[in-house]
Amino acid sequence: MAARKNQKSPKPKVASSKLKNIKKSSKRNNSQSSTEPRKNATSLDSKKTTKKGVALPEIAERELTQEDIEFFNENPSSLKYLSSINPEDLGKKVEKGPRPDIYDLKKSQQFELDTSRLSSDEESVLDYSKDSEDEQDYELRPRVSSSWNNESYNRLPIKTKDGLLQNVVADVNNGEEFLSESESEASLEIDSDIKDEKQKSLEEQKIAPEIPVKQQIKNDKEALGIQAQQLLEEPVENLHLIRNIFEKFDSPYITIKKLSLLTLLAVFRDIIPGYKIRPLSEEEQGTKLSKEVAQRWEYEQTLLKHYAKFLQTLETILKSFSSTLDETQLSLYQVAVRCCTKLIEQASHFNLSEKLFALAVRQISHKTKRPGFDGIINSLKNIFEEDNLGKTSLKCVTILSRMFKQRNYDVLPDVYDLFLSVNILNDMKIKDEAWQDDTTNFKKRKKDLPYLTKKARKNYKETKKITQEMKEADAVITAQDKEKYQSEILKIIFITYFKTLQLKGKLIGNALEGVARLSHLLNIEFLGDLLQVLRELVMDDTVFLPKDKSGVQATREALLTVSTAFEIASAQGVGKLNLDLDLGLFVQRLYKIIFPFSLNPDADLNLKIKRLKDPDAPSKPFVVNATTEMEMLLKCFQVFFFKSKNISSSRLSSFSKRLAIASMQLPEHSASADLALLKKLLSRYSKLSRLLTSEEQIGDGIYNPFIEDPDLSNSSTAVLYEPFLLKNHYSPAVSQSAKELLKSTSL
Repeated sequence: MAARKNQKSPKPKVASSKLKNIKKSSKRNNSQSSTEPRKNATSLDSKKTTKKGVALPEIAERELTQEDIEFFNENPSSLKYLSSINPEDLGKKVEKGPRPDIYDLKKSQQFELDTSRLSSDEESVLDYSKDSEDEQDYELRPRVSSSWNNESYNRLPIKTKDGLLQNVVADVNNGEEFLSESESEASLEIDSDIKDEKQKSLEEQKIAPEIPVKQQIKNDKEALGIQAQQLLEEPVENLHLIRNIFEKFDSPYITIKKLSLLTLLAVFRDIIPGYKIRPLSEEEQGTKLSKEVAQRWEYEQTLLKHYAKFLQTLETILKSFSSTLDETQLSLYQVAVRCCTKLIEQASHFNLSEKLFALAVRQISHKTKRPGFDGIINSLKNIFEEDNLGKTSLKCVTILSRMFKQRNYDVLPDVYDLFLSVNILNDMKIKDEAWQDDTTNFKKRKKDLPYLTKKARKNYKETKKITQEMKEADAVITAQDKEKYQSEILKIIFITYFKTLQLKGKLIGNALEGVARLSHLLNIEFLGDLLQVLRELVMDDTVFLPKDKSGVQATREALLTVSTAFEIASAQGVGKLNLDLDLGLFVQRLYKIIFPFSLNPDADLNLKIKRLKDPDAPSKPFVVNATTEMEMLLKCFQVFFFKSKNISSSRLSSFSKRLAIASMQLPEHSASADLALLKKLLSRYSKLSRLLTSEEQIGDGIYNPFIEDPDLSNSSTAVLYEPFLLKNHYSPAVSQSAKELLKSTSL
């Protein structure tokens, strides 16, 4: 065992001998490295001279055919490379080039590294083969070529708006510089992932082809239609699709914006419930609910949020209106107005109705008519006419009155006359259905009634009594609510009218129209104040003749003032009040306007009668009250001469004579009505028959028809000769009326 331990193994000798040989060869290589390039160069030169090229094959030439000549003529540019080819170069042998110097450097570094490892571990054995020292050409080349960095990829061409084809070229940088071998594999993977992400983003931004505008609009239109259909089919499950429709509104194209608004309008008009959603309290939000109730509450609250967002979008569009808008932006504004009007007609009962009315009123509050003005006016009129309870009308009337006050009652007449469309003139009639049922049952014969036992008859009577009580309770509540709403509406409307009359602005005629129509609904306590305001208007002659109004229109307003005063004075219960009912000023005003009234060719026409417009006539504003001026005049005479007592004979004769003079100038229908009124006066007051004869005269002096006071015109000396002239009138109706007048007085 000791001898074995002292005995050395032959392996270290082999290793040491090989190591010595390797060191000697390395020294010899280092000493000869400087002479190798020169020897290699000389050896290559000698090879070039000694070696011959590959013999070219001999091919028999053939003559060119007509097809070859035509091909060369058609493709001259594609065959230019043939002229630059040298036939001798095609037969040369491809030889390997000189080995680069970097190979020797890398080999020496690798050798030093191996020797250091062998010195530290003598037991390791190196096994080199002659083939491993000869590296191939592809091993010496760099891993990434610099020519790979910039490459161009051609995409499919696109067509521009002008119809031209444009090639899309995108530069993609795929490679980077040569990476050293010392970098770790983990860093290489991370860098490659980052580069791939950047490359994909660049490709999406630069290389993605643009979709034409028409195709984009078509795609969005189809998407909006599909989403709207899904919402209408299952609104509870697909309510989240409303967000996608709102996202389409952010499109840069006006057409897609309009389509999204109209889609939202159609969806909300269909899915809005017929009741008002109540907001949840804090206690209700914290309580545990069943699955169905919780789902229903969540659906209602989400729907309310989307509806509020839709109204906010409409408000933003409507506020952006200006006179400098182009046609595309103006079309978007018109679509927003249309959405507003449709929601007023179908969603006025829903939440946020005050905001919806405020949007509509803001668009009609300007001094000029904006696009969609008539649509908003018609929608508000429909709301007033169809609202039987008055709750919705009260909201809208409150917003309108607030707007009038802010504008100092300087708005368009069409907007001001909206109050005349309020449905407060119809009295509520509660039908006692139970009484009708009792009456019909009472009329039935006993044999037709079904047989009921004593217990069944008792149950039937109790059920019938409970049903009747429930119906009466519902009717009383409805009547009380309607009375409350209508009283509030009347209060707001009359306050607006009084303010307008006190300001004496351009809307005084419209205010008089409203007061004349609603005066019978006014509280008796306010009649004295209203008469005082009307008296001030009558005393001021300049009120009815502003610069922008004609005399005909002033006559109508004066007739409205007088007729309203007469109607108030003749109302029930006025006599019991201590009011100053001196109507002398109104009588003088009525007497004064008869002559200007007779010169109006449209005295017996209203807006409902179709006629050709006079091109030379002054323009007249729209009048909501369809009552003609002749009807108002007859109404004044009816109240003053046929409902009152103790009328002086001078006033009777003065008004009769002036009516007869006016009948000579009035149109056909008005003249007939005038003669009928005169006939009624003569039959009522027999002392007027003396005006038809020239023999009897009471008093002295001459009749003066141009004095404005009827008591000072000396009408007792006048003669009614006008009916005799009207017997020969061109109109058969007027002629017949004159003959009947004379016949009634036996003349």
